[in-house]
Amino acid sequence: MIVTVDPPAFSLVDFDAGRIAALAAEVASLVGLPDDVVVGIDVDEKNPFGKAWALVEGRSVTLSVEGGAFEDPQRLRQFSEAATRLVLGRLLFRVADRLDPAFGDPPADVDLTKPEHAAWDAYSLGRYARQAGVDAGRDRRRYAFRIRHGFDDFADRAFDQLWDGSDLTWADVRRICSL
Repeated sequence: MIVTVDPPAFSLVDFDAGRIAALAAEVASLVGLPDDVVVGIDVDEKNPFGKAWALVEGRSVTLSVEGGAFEDPQRLRQFSEAATRLVLGRLLFRVADRLDPAFGDPPADVDLTKPEHAAWDAYSLGRYARQAGVDAGRDRRRYAFRIRHGFDDFADRAFDQLWDGSDLTWADVRRICSL
């Protein structure tokens, strides 16, 4: 698998493009992305926020990441390997879903509604947590899910189905949340 990171050198944050590429390759392997997928990671080091999204065009993937997504929240402008793995795990599971014809045809990341985003995040990060054997912030993600789907038992059951789910389709994700 080919992974590139832009910029190749950072001047505003203490990030290492080579380390980001290596982590992306590790996470892609864990997720099960095919070897013929080419991944480009564009990091906006000037942006301290944490938005991240993926664009899939054939076997070419572009991950666009605001610098804050890879940052250590306790040490500004410093790289966090754990945060980077979580962001990459979430995005690359979405990429794997998009490359799987059985998953269906979800909207582009930029066209997802906020409830759809929260639901797919729960599904992606739940799988990543199990696959990597890490705590992917279940409680934090449940709260984000509740903000979009309600603070009630229905939302909690839907979140649990997504977090614990496997082999779901886009239609399943939408159905579970009644989007």
